[in-house]
Amino acid sequence: MEETDRVIFTKEEFSERVRVSPVVESDLKQIITDRMEQCGLYFRVFSRVKTADSMARKFEQKEYGGDRFLQDLVGVRVNLYFDDDVEICRHIMEQTFEVLEWSTSERSDDEFKPTKLNGVFRLPEYLKDEISTDTWEMCIDDTFEIQIKTMFFEGWHEIEHDMRYKGEELWRNYQGFSRYLNSILATLELCDKSMVTLFEDLGHTLYKAGRWSDMIKSHFRVKMSDAPLYPEVAQLLDDDTEKGDKLAKKLYKTKRVVLIDQLLKRSRRVPINVNTIIALLNDGVFHDSRLTAIFRKHDVYNDGREESLAESRHYELRPLTRQTVFQMRTQVDGSRLRGRTEDDGDGVSSDEIFDACVEQIYDWIVKKYGQLFKNMPQKPSTYHADILAYHVAVNLDRAGGRMNMHVRHMGPEVGGRIWYSEAALSVDEAGKVWLCVSNGYAQARKDDRPVHEGAGIFFSYPGYYKTIVDTVGIFNGLPCSNRRRIIRSEDIQELEGVLEDADRNFPIVIIISHEDEDGMMDEDWLGQFRVSDFTRTVCRYAHVLTCYEEVGRQLLARLRDNPAFTSSEGSSFSAADFPRLYIFWPGGDVDDFGPEDVENCSFGRHLEARSDARTYDIVRGGQALYHRVVTDLRDWNVSAKMWDGFKLEILTEIPT
Repeated sequence: MEETDRVIFTKEEFSERVRVSPVVESDLKQIITDRMEQCGLYFRVFSRVKTADSMARKFEQKEYGGDRFLQDLVGVRVNLYFDDDVEICRHIMEQTFEVLEWSTSERSDDEFKPTKLNGVFRLPEYLKDEISTDTWEMCIDDTFEIQIKTMFFEGWHEIEHDMRYKGEELWRNYQGFSRYLNSILATLELCDKSMVTLFEDLGHTLYKAGRWSDMIKSHFRVKMSDAPLYPEVAQLLDDDTEKGDKLAKKLYKTKRVVLIDQLLKRSRRVPINVNTIIALLNDGVFHDSRLTAIFRKHDVYNDGREESLAESRHYELRPLTRQTVFQMRTQVDGSRLRGRTEDDGDGVSSDEIFDACVEQIYDWIVKKYGQLFKNMPQKPSTYHADILAYHVAVNLDRAGGRMNMHVRHMGPEVGGRIWYSEAALSVDEAGKVWLCVSNGYAQARKDDRPVHEGAGIFFSYPGYYKTIVDTVGIFNGLPCSNRRRIIRSEDIQELEGVLEDADRNFPIVIIISHEDEDGMMDEDWLGQFRVSDFTRTVCRYAHVLTCYEEVGRQLLARLRDNPAFTSSEGSSFSAADFPRLYIFWPGGDVDDFGPEDVENCSFGRHLEARSDARTYDIVRGGQALYHRVVTDLRDWNVSAKMWDGFKLEILTEIPT
């Protein structure tokens, strides 16, 4: 590295500019813990965030700058009890995060020293957002490190690191003591391997003795409950041994990593016991119909599942902060009323459209809150009621063409979280019907950090909005449709105007593909990104259009000449090869994806947290691009300035 490339920062600079939210460390630790527990391994997890002092020292000792970045701002250490779990843990981490590289301690055949496996992984995007943006200007990479080692060597590692790695001068000219230390390390390595050999030999002995439950516990060495083996399964294993079918031998010969893979594939965490272990291996490997019948009768994966009891917690009362999970301001055009298609809404009066929307909104309120408020009118009307944390307020003015409503209730899953939905329906002077919707929740913030979790986890629109879109019909630059729409040459001029429309609140996704030999769109380049599925997923808050390459070139040629899509740096559109996927955001920004983006895309899915399911997963290729684009569309929706809602300050206030 050239000396001019090297950078050094002071402890004070790191302290001021590098700020890592506690949620980064805690979430990484929890994700790893959840996945390891799902597989039943014996382990311990420790974590740390580098201090400003530690970063400053490391920048002094090593050369950072140019293409070399600090990669272990956050570090996680996984300590394992069995030596052969190191590779299994590596496999689990590769299925959990996006891995950049692995490294291991090197040693010669006649040398002993602690063996550890280090992996560098990309931070999940939602956790990267919890780190100050200045961090990435300090030669720090958006990665974290996982160290994997066994408990025997972990017990020695800290001493070895401080007294040998950092204290080489202690051993200089004293080779006898160094050899003595190596003999201790050799003993530790022997202990690691001896523990595995011990349980393997014990498992074989138990197999020979026909003690099936004990054999499974010794051979697979995972944490499991004490559920007894089903008598029918025990009898089947006994009979097969006598008949020579050797089902028990198949079970004993199955490697531990095969069981781990079966546990990893389950979206729901299953209770681990001798019965579920055999059931998992039978489903994935053996496919024995007799075992299948037995386990189906016992409902094996739910047998023994324990309900988790929520811990009692005390909260300091804080002001509630609103978090939007969906919003929209759009025209309701009535194109779907009375069996009409989306192209023949003409002739439907604004009164008909207004009344249809009123019916859908009020019907949703009655179905959701009617059991709580027994005196609620069944027909649309002005109404207001409160019961503790439940609130309904409707203000209906049919003559004035206006309806406002606000409802809220306490969320059943998270204490202190209040969900709300607000809608404003109106007819303007031109006779157009407009619908504004705000859906979200309010809860007390635990600290001064902004809330980032809403879009990715809780994004959802209320049922009445879905029904209005599907049965009444909306227009947002274009008519809303859940079907494939193909752009033709004659549509280009109109579409150009739609892309420029300042009132449009729907992003527009345009997918341009080659034509195959049968004259159809060749969308194989998208991999698992299924356009029809994608359209149905996002159709109520984004438009999805497709076209052939020839039409796509005509469209982009017009847009390149359009000042609305040309900045001081030039056009937003290059003469890139097709196929391409473009997102035209309201306001003029454009995103562009090609085949290379599909191939190289990876996406960490932050799933809704449940006690028996994964909270984080990673996908690649077309499936990853699918999730990334959907997430981008949802993030834009919740962050845009469409309609702020009523911002009620008085609990019993009726929106006017």
